[in-house]
Amino acid sequence: MRALVAFVICVVLAGQAGAAGAASPTALRQAELLSGLKAHRPIRTITEPAARFNVDVVRALDRGYPRALQRLDDRLYVGLGLQPPDRSTRAKLLAAATSVNAQYDPVAQVLRVRSKPAPKRAELVHELVRALVDQNVGLRRLSTLRPRDRDASLAANAVVDGLASLASGRRASALPREPLDRFLTLEGTAGLGPGRTFIAQLRSIGGSFAVSTALRTFPKTTEQMLHVDKFLDREGSRSVALAQRVDDQALHTSETLTASETFGELDVRALLRAFGLPGAERAAAGWAGGRLALYVGADGAATVALVLRWDSIDQAQAWRTLTPRYVLAAFPGVEERVCPAVDHCWVSGAREIASTGTGALTVVASGSAGELVAAALAR
Repeated sequence: MRALVAFVICVVLAGQAGAAGAASPTALRQAELLSGLKAHRPIRTITEPAARFNVDVVRALDRGYPRALQRLDDRLYVGLGLQPPDRSTRAKLLAAATSVNAQYDPVAQVLRVRSKPAPKRAELVHELVRALVDQNVGLRRLSTLRPRDRDASLAANAVVDGLASLASGRRASALPREPLDRFLTLEGTAGLGPGRTFIAQLRSIGGSFAVSTALRTFPKTTEQMLHVDKFLDREGSRSVALAQRVDDQALHTSETLTASETFGELDVRALLRAFGLPGAERAAAGWAGGRLALYVGADGAATVALVLRWDSIDQAQAWRTLTPRYVLAAFPGVEERVCPAVDHCWVSGAREIASTGTGALTVVASGSAGELVAAALAR
């Protein structure tokens, strides 16, 4: 038994004996009443000193969002203009993870509570709801979802946090100023806004049965989470094909696909809002599918490609019209030049940024071979 654990208590239904401490029966009863979920067994709760608590929440972070994937996202975010090449999101992720005072871990099936400062009631109720969701439909499946499907993971977690937010009353705070901070906050707190709205809409349509269905069969995309009608219709995403290799024989250069992730409507919305571009929700609403890809040349230089498929050619054209504004906001000081193979291209030092499209498909590529990759993926 770990010496740092102060004590272990079990949270039980109101009226049952044996529950005490921070996770009180009253808090659990609120979680049950406002979530519509019942506890089927005691919720194991551990109160830990701050240092031990921080270690455990960071371990949970890295289990669900592995360090290798964090490093990949660092490279992808550089290509999107969210951070400079010499920066990492690691410190921000750690700060966000350790800022909480209570966290339910579905893998260990334990609610961890920081001893000092103790969690406020709203935070405790929020995590109790997540524990109730786990008991009723299972949450362990989410712990391995992020490496397989970024968009589906964001959607599923937003739904769980949306239900918890309705019960606890928690809402998202004001957005920070820096683009990367805004982007991470918009995605990390999606449950407190769009997820909450999604659950409220489901309740108004089909009551607790509709909510239970959404918890058992999570939205497959953030598009479904942002538009309840698309969830009810089970409208899926459209596939986005990526070339495994892009060659330019004349320049004797070759770019190889190294990694890619899904990039959903929430990602598009958050990217535009990160740079303060107006009309982000309207522009992102035409999303039909997307991937964010990393191509690497023989010299190790990287190019990031954002490939999006849209519901219609008109919506794709709207994105192509918006792209120059995004590029100028994300890469201050870029110089535009004429590139015959694409719609637009810009240069900033060794970075080449290009945008183009065909029909309902659009591509924005940023890196050492921006024009080459964008032109090849749009064919």
